[in-house]
Amino acid sequence: MDQLSLSIDAYTQQGLRRSINQDCIGIGSWRGGAGGGTELSLNYLCEQKSELFLLSDGIGGHDDGEIASRFSVDSIFELFQSQEDFDILTAISITHDKLVNIGLGSLRPLGATLVGLIFTKNLVTIFSLGDSACYHLNGDKLVNLTEDVKSSKPHFNVIEQCLGGGITKPNPSIVKRKFKIGDVFILTSDGVSNWADKEQIKMTIQSKQLSFSRKLCSIAKKSGSNDDLSAVVIKIKSL
Repeated sequence: MDQLSLSIDAYTQQGLRRSINQDCIGIGSWRGGAGGGTELSLNYLCEQKSELFLLSDGIGGHDDGEIASRFSVDSIFELFQSQEDFDILTAISITHDKLVNIGLGSLRPLGATLVGLIFTKNLVTIFSLGDSACYHLNGDKLVNLTEDVKSSKPHFNVIEQCLGGGITKPNPSIVKRKFKIGDVFILTSDGVSNWADKEQIKMTIQSKQLSFSRKLCSIAKKSGSNDDLSAVVIKIKSL
């Protein structure tokens, strides 16, 4: 990877009506949310051939969401760091099988949504399972790159794509995009994306905020979100 320089900030907080934060952010060795910190801000010069960023959200109504999300992030990062030719589809499949085995026999098996980015040269791979989101801001254009996959059945708001959670095999949405200096990628849990619209997200990123991710979570909270709130903002500074 040719001298990719990134400005990164991340923030997560427990929801107003939550007993524990079930979101988990993974950036290198740092973990935010489930069993981790609250906020991260740094300028980062990528030296590896690729870089990985993850956000996972424990599924409501299932056992130990904070364990599921943290396990998912740790498992995928472990595979990313140990494999020469990392493949996200394989990593998702392995992590899913492990979660299934942990929750075997439970009526509410461990499950977690996932959204993430892999930067390689001037290409980024975006992958997602469930209703966490990834946005790409290019100039004045903000695009949601992820599909919000919920059940079409009458029992509203049921997540059909996830890690674990009782499903047979996850089928992630995968998108590849080129990027350039000045572009911004934003990861959010559904506690933010369901309550902050695209115009609010764009205006926040284009403002002179000191912490974009914290501001996005604050907007969602003021809009009425009681869910756990997490956001990661990644700005491309140089290639």
